Amino acid sequence: MSFQSKKLTHPNGGMYHLGVADGQIAKKVLLLSDPRKVPLYAAYLDNAEKVAEHREYVTYTGSFEGTPLSIMSCGFGCMPMAIAVEELKHLGVEEIIKIDCCPAIGTELQPGMLCAASGAVRGEYASREYIDVSYPAVSDMGLMRRLLRSGVEHVGLFRSHDVTSLETPRTEAGRKKLAYWESLGVQVIDGESSAMLVIASILKLKAASLALISENYSSGESLQVEEAQRKALFQTAARALCLRYGGSL
Repeated sequence: MSFQSKKLTHPNGGMYHLGVADGQIAKKVLLLSDPRKVPLYAAYLDNAEKVAEHREYVTYTGSFEGTPLSIMSCGFGCMPMAIAVEELKHLGVEEIIKIDCCPAIGTELQPGMLCAASGAVRGEYASREYIDVSYPAVSDMGLMRRLLRSGVEHVGLFRSHDVTSLETPRTEAGRKKLAYWESLGVQVIDGESSAMLVIASILKLKAASLALISENYSSGESLQVEEAQRKALFQTAARALCLRYGGSL
């Protein structure tokens, strides 16, 4: 039986968790984990307006080069991401790209690079409430093609998991786990992408994930993210969502 999700709203029409109502959000949305960062990215929109703030979900809507676009925080971890994807689907959202600063493992990706997720290892448990692990967490290929045309040069496998303190270069056990995933070709560690990709696929919502590499666990290198890097991350994802290429996308 296919998954059924029920639309729950407050008396004012706002979604039960997101707080945003029909007509307040664009069909294309950029998601990021930290609600404190949303105003920084919203500054790159034209005519941005804060339309909702409820729990960890802060939403601004404006436009990017003439196309309506919203930016919303989804909180840290896969459970709040799952809530966000479901409620965005109820609001008529069609495409989402998660943007965030993430650590890399291995030697290919260095701080400052952008990497899009071809797919994600389902190391978290929220998505398993929806479907067993035989179901893949993969990015929408149309969005991936547009990210590549927007300037993304690196595509790799992400790993999403629930407990950051268990996969950290600061402990011996953490280093062993990271080395294991590196040996299997994982390149980026995050906390939300796999749940987003799985649930979006189930709900027939197009989704992709784009990371700005802020540090490399393998080399020990790190980056103090400045506005230039943040703006590049935003613009790359926004172009992929809003611009169309050659009539076929």
